[in-house]
Amino acid sequence: MSTHMATSSISVPVGTPVSNPNTNTNVPTLAPMTGGSPNGSHETLSLLPQQSMPPSFNATSVAPSASTPSAARSVKRPRPVKSCTECRKRKLKCDRNLPCSQCQKSQRTCRYAADQDSSALSDASDAEPSDVQSGRPAKRNCLTAVHGSSFSASHLDPLLSASSRNGDLAAGGGALSPFEELASRVDRLEQLVLAKSPGTTDHVSTGVSVPRPPLPLSSETIRGLTVKGEDLRTRFFGQSSVRVLVNLFHDAKHFLAHESGHDEFRGLMHNLLRLHRVILEDYKKSLKPNPVYVDSVTPIRNRMKHILPPRPVCDRLLGSYIHTTETIYRIIHIPTFMADYERFWDNKLEADNFLPLLLAILSTGSRFESKSKGLGLGADGLHIPTACELVRSWLSSLKGKHLIEFTTLQTEVLLLHAQRMTTPRPHVLWTQLGSVVRMAMTMGLHRDPSEFDGQIRVFWGELRRRLWYSILELDLHISLMCNLPCLIREGDHTCQAPRNIDDGDLYVDMTELPPGRPMDHSTDNQIQSYAAMTLPTRMKIIHVVNRIDSVRDCNEVLELGAKMERFAEDIGYLFPRTSSLSDSDKSKQWRCRVILDMHVRRPLLALYRPFALGVPDAPPQLTRSYLASSMVILQYLDELDPRLAHYENVSDMYHQVLKKDMLQASLSLCWYIRVGLEAGANGAGAGAGAGAGGGVKGEGGGGGGGGGNTTASETRLFSPDSTEGAGTFPGSLALWSPSRLIRTVEKSMELLMHNVGGSDVKDLVALAVVFATVKTSMPEQRRREIRRMLTVVLETCMRATNTNPQLVMAAPGAGVGVGPGSGSGSGSGPVPASALAGDPMHPYAAAGPGPPPSHFPYPPGAVPADVREADDTWRLWEGWD
Repeated sequence: MSTHMATSSISVPVGTPVSNPNTNTNVPTLAPMTGGSPNGSHETLSLLPQQSMPPSFNATSVAPSASTPSAARSVKRPRPVKSCTECRKRKLKCDRNLPCSQCQKSQRTCRYAADQDSSALSDASDAEPSDVQSGRPAKRNCLTAVHGSSFSASHLDPLLSASSRNGDLAAGGGALSPFEELASRVDRLEQLVLAKSPGTTDHVSTGVSVPRPPLPLSSETIRGLTVKGEDLRTRFFGQSSVRVLVNLFHDAKHFLAHESGHDEFRGLMHNLLRLHRVILEDYKKSLKPNPVYVDSVTPIRNRMKHILPPRPVCDRLLGSYIHTTETIYRIIHIPTFMADYERFWDNKLEADNFLPLLLAILSTGSRFESKSKGLGLGADGLHIPTACELVRSWLSSLKGKHLIEFTTLQTEVLLLHAQRMTTPRPHVLWTQLGSVVRMAMTMGLHRDPSEFDGQIRVFWGELRRRLWYSILELDLHISLMCNLPCLIREGDHTCQAPRNIDDGDLYVDMTELPPGRPMDHSTDNQIQSYAAMTLPTRMKIIHVVNRIDSVRDCNEVLELGAKMERFAEDIGYLFPRTSSLSDSDKSKQWRCRVILDMHVRRPLLALYRPFALGVPDAPPQLTRSYLASSMVILQYLDELDPRLAHYENVSDMYHQVLKKDMLQASLSLCWYIRVGLEAGANGAGAGAGAGAGGGVKGEGGGGGGGGGNTTASETRLFSPDSTEGAGTFPGSLALWSPSRLIRTVEKSMELLMHNVGGSDVKDLVALAVVFATVKTSMPEQRRREIRRMLTVVLETCMRATNTNPQLVMAAPGAGVGVGPGSGSGSGSGPVPASALAGDPMHPYAAAGPGPPPSHFPYPPGAVPADVREADDTWRLWEGWD
């Protein structure tokens, strides 16, 4: 080092300053810092200035001595470049932090060239004196407070050993003393730590990281908690829960919590409560397993054989499972399973683990294919609760090495799929999924098979990849449904994504995997391969959603959302809409497109929802994207012809898979309806506002033909484009017209009511009240609309479930009922069957409600067991306030 050479030739007393005409002597003094010394002694850092050499002796040996004749003339010498390599490459202004603000904005890796590297030097002009000759001190970062932190020698050693790295010190004169160098290093390290914190931001003008205030997100629109039983029973609800989304609508929330018990609504709410309890009690009965098989002492294998339907029914249920579930979730190898399936029916298969696997598969297929939806004891399907209970009993009986077999893990995942179709508590699935994930990790599925030096054959290695990514998809989907964190995060696994190849390309004795086909090439694994490509981004979104309170700006949200939007656009290219296909091929293309699209849009909606519905000044592109994705979710069925023979089965499947998504999207559209009508009323004045309210009411009463009542202001602001169906809202918000949004919500409510079951009545009541309150701002019109909508919900659900009115209607004198002649508040008669869908071309109305679900088989006069009498008022959800 040049410093050592200088000290060996010149004797300078310690602490005596040496004057140098080319060196700036106005170097600010720094307060002493306490901490361990670099050599590990107990001396404090305040001793460093007394032991250091003057700045002139820290100059490199390249600079000539001041006593030589060449010092009087200008010397062309290299100057250090203090900008990072990325800013130099892009000709951007660099603040010389690590990382700098430019690299942080663009998410680039910020690097500084070493002083020894020739790329870190630039040629000085002959006419321009160097930094040393001009007396200009070396540039460095502004120092920030250490916040009382103390650093040991072990933390400072790496910093001291890299004293010439990242452009901190000048290569020529004006170099920093060791103390200043150390302080600069500590400051740079502190800024690097603060830059990684989500609560800080860098100010280029000062170089200081300061906390940024959080976005104005209300906690009541993000999460909720019910507390019962003297604070002993609690349940968490996230932002996608209906009870949390209702908090966005203060008028509807106030009505449900306070006004629903008034005399005007007491009888109607009482009848809705009785209907809710009748449906819920019968649904609970349908979920009970058959005790004849569950409590029997017969060997478990015999009991599982006894509940199997005939071979033709099993073939149909198996085909339904393969076409619907074995797409994005690849759990079995279809050729191998079909070979075992044939041997099973020929009584040539002795393996005990095949029958539980088959039962779990048939249970999932029975939910989509049988008339009873897997909840009846008919011969056309399989009773899902009984089959799941037998499979669980078989899994509980396993011990030792059987617990870590690949088939056992397959059965666990398939059982979780079957239970997901019927369970009313998704939180139970989330806890069970934790056991499945940890079981897979103990078997090493989270590590890629190539890491084990050929111990796993190629065939089984690819099946392990498929099963692991199926588990990741389940983890993401159930966590999103429960609004809880994912069990696996990015970086927790090294397993590579499965290849886009057919099942026929895989066989047991293969020695090398064939290359994956292009993503637009249709294979048995095309959907999972594309979903695996989007999985890292979706996992990041779930992580952001669960720490939404710590998000200080929308940049990260917009970047992740933009990636998901591009993924959603690519799906249209993978499965194009072509009219040349047959009806069956169109249905297959539609099913594949919807499966991929909904898995992409679910996390996108969860990411955008708190900002689009909760932040007043949300970015326009975020608001537009959220509205467009909500409309896409509700318009999947519009692509199919309702006259198709299988349209009814497809609509039932659509409802079963997307029921929660439909509720969330409908409530979101209600928010946009309110914003649109308020904007139209404000733009047209008080008279137009009144006209807008009356127009919407007339549209709602007519079902689908109320567009003529929309005011001229609304037509100008929200008129849909001839091709896209979207208008332009002032402020660059692209919205559909309020009348079109209203019709979309009405159609969704029709489908939800015709397939009502379980505790759906509560959600439908909440949606109906919200829908009624956003369509008009006049108090009296709002109350009439609420009454009309609740009456529609009551009568439509009674018809859909084939419920005897005598079990539901309130006794005379208990308030205003909804029987014949009771009207809807305005003296009119009972609401017609399709009060919401007045349009005769409505696809759901054209298809009809279909046969009632089998789990509501009440004949006239039947009385359900244990239906308690209701209170005078129905408080839907306690603990709202």
